[in-house]
Formats: sequence, structure tokens, C-alpha cells
Amino acid sequence: MKLKMNLNFNIAKSKILNANTKLEVLNYNNWIEFIEKYHDYFVWNENTEEGQKILSNLENVPQNFKHRVLARLNKAVCFSKYNEFTQIYDVSVAFYEDLNWISIQFVNTPKIEDLKLFLEMANYLDALLLKDGKEIIDENVIKSLERAE
Repeated sequence: MKLKMNLNFNIAKSKILNANTKLEVLNYNNWIEFIEKYHDYFVWNENTEEGQKILSNLENVPQNFKHRVLARLNKAVCFSKYNEFTQIYDVSVAFYEDLNWISIQFVNTPKIEDLKLFLEMANYLDALLLKDGKEIIDENVIKSLERAE
């Protein structure tokens, strides 16, 4: 595996066969604990500037969309590595409770330290770290990436 821009990773109890695959349950409370343990790395969507704007304008959101908007503001999405120049976060992480998997997206090339943290998250959730939902990323893969640097 080679690290590059726009890579997608997932955390799940097993490989993800397709986007609608429903998997074994991930513990949502453990997800929250992990993110809050690393509050210096992650920021919840509802605590971002954009999230605060959405919360303050919630009364203007049409009723039929309100559930979807609130779901993204209920400790289901977090970000990391805000880029002042582009005004976007480099890392976005979303917990899909209905599908029982976590999506991790990097705008820029992920660092090995990032993968180590997400592998720690996967282990904390008793799950797998996956590239594109199929390729398992474990300690051995990370060690081989370190040797290749």
C-alpha cells in the first residue's frame, strides 16, 4: 500500500462488501469516549464554526431535513487538522450507526501517525481498520509503510 491524497479508510467489525452492507454493531459510546480522549486531535462537527452556524439557524431548516441535519450534529461526525489557507479540515470521520461502520477521509496524504491513531481507534472498538472497506490495515502494514519512508 502507498499513502497518497484522497484515500478513504473505514473502521468496521468485518470487511465492507458494498456501501449498504450492514455489519456487526460498533459501540457508539466507546466511539464517543475515544474521540473525547483525543480532544486535542479531533473536534466534533457541532463544535466547528460551520456546526455552530447550523445550530444557530436550526429553526430555518425544513422539518423534513431536520432529522438528517441533527444526526450530523449529534457526535456522529468529527474533524481534524484544520487548514487555515483552504478553510477546510484535512480529516473527516463519520460514525454511521445505521450501517455500523466509520468512514475516515483524508484530503491530503495521511501520515503514518494518523494511521496509528486510527488503528488504535479500531482496536478500542474491537474492530478492523480498512482501506476502501476491504484491505486490512494492521501493525504489520504500518511497519512496512515506516520502512518504505
